[in-house]
Amino acid sequence: MKCISISFKTAPENIRNKFAFTTEEKDDFLSQLNEFITDAKCIILATCNRTEIYVESEDNVFSVLENLLSKKTKLSVSEIRKYARYYEAQSAIEHIFKVTCGLDSMIVGENEILSQVRQTYLDYLQEKRTGYELNTTFSSALSCAKKIKTKTEISKSAISFATLACNEIKNFIHENNIIKPSIMIIGGSGKIGSTIIKNILNKDFHAKIYATKRSHGNSINFTDKIEVLDYARRFEYLKSMDIVISATKSPHYTMNYEDTIANIAAKKMLFIDLALPYDIDREIAKIENCKLITIDYFKEIVKNNNLKKEKAVGEAQDILNQELQKIYKNIIYHNALAKIQAENEKYKDFSLEKFLYYLKDRLDAKSFANVINTIQSDEGSIVR
Repeated sequence: MKCISISFKTAPENIRNKFAFTTEEKDDFLSQLNEFITDAKCIILATCNRTEIYVESEDNVFSVLENLLSKKTKLSVSEIRKYARYYEAQSAIEHIFKVTCGLDSMIVGENEILSQVRQTYLDYLQEKRTGYELNTTFSSALSCAKKIKTKTEISKSAISFATLACNEIKNFIHENNIIKPSIMIIGGSGKIGSTIIKNILNKDFHAKIYATKRSHGNSINFTDKIEVLDYARRFEYLKSMDIVISATKSPHYTMNYEDTIANIAAKKMLFIDLALPYDIDREIAKIENCKLITIDYFKEIVKNNNLKKEKAVGEAQDILNQELQKIYKNIIYHNALAKIQAENEKYKDFSLEKFLYYLKDRLDAKSFANVINTIQSDEGSIVR
């Protein structure tokens, strides 16, 4: 298995934005990949903080992936290499384990990444785009993440982008003495948007909450406590808003500069963009009295939170290492199984003594001792 990764660790927000995939772009990318690898087994994991492509192939597919990404992003291959990290075989398996378990996240132990990996994997599984190694790796990584969340404290005090956004809302309200703030949430039917609405209601900001909905969009929760607006008319309501939050998967701006400056009132406003690709035009930050906060703004807060979790991270890493050893052995055995079956007839009369003599000349002393000890132990299936 191979993996090419562009994440918050390697690329700034404006670069990560170029690697964001819509559903249509994913399908197009996979179609192009099939031109180089017949029936390519591939998973594209795209979140607000990372884009990663996993391919099950014995061939060196990195150059193919680089060229396809170059075509999509309009960046040269040499530019892509500045921002990408490359993983292969066991390092690729370890990487997706860390990602799924929240150990490679901007917010260590975050809960969102687990559901994002699960849904991405299930989508590709349903579309029959996965093979043995991808299935084994992703399903095992999901199981490992559940075990870590159950047995460690890594997610107990996890902060999320929704929580951080609510903290910024609270600060803005207090700093500007806003008694009854009006808050518009674009993308309220999505997971992050829904969580933000829930958090705002729990914080009791005495706010009037509005959530936009497209005509073809999903239903919105908490409709008994908020007002649902037609997304197409969002700019009409700007004059009465104090805070605008956007967290959609739209490939286009939900808030552009021209329509925003033409419709806002002469008062202080807070814009929070929790999407990638960008939802909110960065030029809005230049408008007088307008403050714009993006995901990267939270990095320092997240860094301090992560330091508090060092003990839990160590415990999580121990569990992860144990689970990795299991999957490494499963994949090694699976890949060797066809050859082993072919050799069964040849070695059907091969005694244990001959087998050990065969290994003695081919293993170092420590490895050979481990084999002997395993056979002699009570747990060794050979002696039972």
